[in-house]
Amino acid sequence: MTSVDDELFVLLYRDSGHMAVYSIGDYKLLLHFNVPGFTPNEHSDMTSCVRQKCLCISDNFNECIHRYDVASRATSKWSVPGRPLGLSVTPSCNLLVACRCSDDDEPDKLVELNSDSGECVREIALQLDIQRPHHSVQLTTGQLVICHGWLSGLHRVCVVGDDGNVTHSYGGERGSAAGQLSYPYHLAVDEDSRFIFVADSHNQRVVLLRPSLKFARYLTDGSAHQQRLYFHQATRRLYVGQSDGDVNVIQL
Repeated sequence: MTSVDDELFVLLYRDSGHMAVYSIGDYKLLLHFNVPGFTPNEHSDMTSCVRQKCLCISDNFNECIHRYDVASRATSKWSVPGRPLGLSVTPSCNLLVACRCSDDDEPDKLVELNSDSGECVREIALQLDIQRPHHSVQLTTGQLVICHGWLSGLHRVCVVGDDGNVTHSYGGERGSAAGQLSYPYHLAVDEDSRFIFVADSHNQRVVLLRPSLKFARYLTDGSAHQQRLYFHQATRRLYVGQSDGDVNVIQL
């Protein structure tokens, strides 16, 4: 989920229509459309660039990023070094991509792409205990925050440096107790407070963390897996995409 101007874009996991567009004021459905060449799956993600007024969509199957211009409806494809998962836009309006390497012996990485050309600005190889980086965001302080977790490995939200090493984290062994996460899939950030929202998917809740990654509180404790988050700064609404196909809206 993301927005451009007064429209909310929701990425759908189906071939019959990749995208649903709603009015952000009253949630009226405006249209559906497809993105040519895009193959959706459960790892697909989307973000938007306000400056460029475009959508960027990760295509894990085809190992590329699809760029969709909202005004002209023109599309293009950008290659990435690996399988792209979560997407976000940095404060400098570049695209930040969490990438899983095709070779299991190589570290996964964060890739920053120029939002105009799609050219690689930098690659950050992540330390090896960061398995399956699902999503990453960059704070206005420049810090990179990443969420990751797979099977019996660590399930955490981490701040990583330019060398890919963890400086501090929240979580650890997979679990549902206080201080634990289970498949943290997605992040969103309140730019004013720098508080971080975490989709703690298999615990079926949204966790709110302070900028220091200290626990603040739980925002939801629902009956479906929380899989995608989008925070609309102007209205202070948190959109929560769930595994059952619903989108919950939390007014903060």
